[in-house]
Amino acid sequence: MVDDGQVSKAVPLGAADPPPRRRTDAPTVVLHWLVALLLLVNLATGFRIAADAQDAVWSRAVAALAPQGEVVMWHIWSAGALIAAAAGYVVFLRRSRLARRVAFDASRMRALRSPSRRRRWQSINVLIHWLAFVLVLAAAGTGTLMYGGSTIVSQPVVAALHRGIAWGLIGYVGLHVAGHMLMAGWRGLLTIVSPRLAYGIAAGVSLVAVGAVAVALVIVDGAMVRPLVVVRVTDPPQLDGDPCDAVWQMAHAVTIQTSRGANLPSGEVAVTVRAVHDGTHAYFLFEWPDATRSQKHLPLQKTVSGWRVLQHGYERQDENAYYEDKLAVMLARTSRLAALRTTHLGPKPLDGVPGPSGERGLHYTTDGSIVDIWHWKSVRTGPLGQADDNYFGPPLPPPDTPDARYTGGYTQDPTRRGGFLQNWKDLDGTLVPRFLPKDPAVLGRLGRIDLDPEASDEGEWWLPMSLVLPYTPELDALYPVGTIVPSVILRGPFEGDRGDVAAVGTWSKGWWRLEVRRELDTGSRFDVAIADGTYLWVAVFDHTQTRHSQHLHPVRIELR
Repeated sequence: MVDDGQVSKAVPLGAADPPPRRRTDAPTVVLHWLVALLLLVNLATGFRIAADAQDAVWSRAVAALAPQGEVVMWHIWSAGALIAAAAGYVVFLRRSRLARRVAFDASRMRALRSPSRRRRWQSINVLIHWLAFVLVLAAAGTGTLMYGGSTIVSQPVVAALHRGIAWGLIGYVGLHVAGHMLMAGWRGLLTIVSPRLAYGIAAGVSLVAVGAVAVALVIVDGAMVRPLVVVRVTDPPQLDGDPCDAVWQMAHAVTIQTSRGANLPSGEVAVTVRAVHDGTHAYFLFEWPDATRSQKHLPLQKTVSGWRVLQHGYERQDENAYYEDKLAVMLARTSRLAALRTTHLGPKPLDGVPGPSGERGLHYTTDGSIVDIWHWKSVRTGPLGQADDNYFGPPLPPPDTPDARYTGGYTQDPTRRGGFLQNWKDLDGTLVPRFLPKDPAVLGRLGRIDLDPEASDEGEWWLPMSLVLPYTPELDALYPVGTIVPSVILRGPFEGDRGDVAAVGTWSKGWWRLEVRRELDTGSRFDVAIADGTYLWVAVFDHTQTRHSQHLHPVRIELR
């Protein structure tokens, strides 16, 4: 922001004339430092968010100094506040009739050739300030496109522009300081810490404008939440993964654009959601495109030196090759901001507990609330006809064993029995399968095996307990080098709270279709009731462990 060049002429009696001390009006000083603070918060949190991308390099290096925790929330709030403050500054300039400060007219152009260094740099500084205006406007525009999940421009392109603008804003800060130094020396910088009382009425009008813009942004943000109308039916759909039931043809459909997912085209995928209820249960149909049916969940391969798990990042919770397709659904009653409030980024967002093994962050709530998570896993829960009923809650105690994975507040609902087992005991040292098929012929269920992670899989990449035996060297001898064995052993459907969500998914011709059923209100403290005002989010996992697609604005359920 540009000062108006006012000079304080108070000189002590008998003293030599000091260099004139320039001062800036108080409203400009306040707005300047408010914008500077908001910009600092926005850049710091933005680099933490950008560092989470798979291909991040420079952002990841800068993120070492960035804050951790609820940074997504702080990034969005600081961005909104920055827009409001910028609008307030424009109102202040107009109301105080000080727009001349930033006007680049013919006289400013002539001043660029002035023999006076001060006049030249005054004009150059105006140009530098216009650069800031353009960068802030561009950052707000690209940020809005990302926040709203717009399909006007590809999200990776928008994200790249947004990052470039962020680096441009950092460069602007250097130019801004250098410009004032070259114009008036270090004393020129002191004008922004030497306020004088002036333009009080204009400041009041500007403050009102800041508040009005902030309120308008909150209202617009709320208006972006679309309804998912869930009508009551007497003939509910059959849970078979077939979307041809007549009820689905009349159900209200909402398409949710998600982005930033690993292995997806440009990281993006649209999920279409339909829902109905019969007064007791809610029924959902989720549909999304996927060119491949990915079922190779961390398969075991026999080598000349023993068995190994095919994986590239599983130990750090970042496997993006040998994993199954999944879909997650999140439900919250308390806030449409739950996706922001339950996401805490960084290598150690919580003190006193282990950091996430992948150093990407943790999910948990900070207000004691529960956010319901349905995690459908096409290999581990798909054959059970269920989705894994989980939740985000308050941070859990640290695990008893130092090498155990710490998940923050993300855990499973209580269960009595059932579920799945990972078919090995330890990745360290010599890996030994827990189970092997009773007969090598059992492995015919895998169909044609193609170990390319991008290849579509035909068969069933899991083994029920009825087809396996505990590992013995004698049983191992039946299997030659090169044998592929599934890593998933199914014990049977979940019993208890963890088994509340019935789900059947099918893949056909490049599309996943998943039908889900759950009671409207299970009565469990680990579940969120499906009622008017419940918010819903979705996330697609395209053969990735944790790098799911995402969207920040939920849909709001409306029961009818």
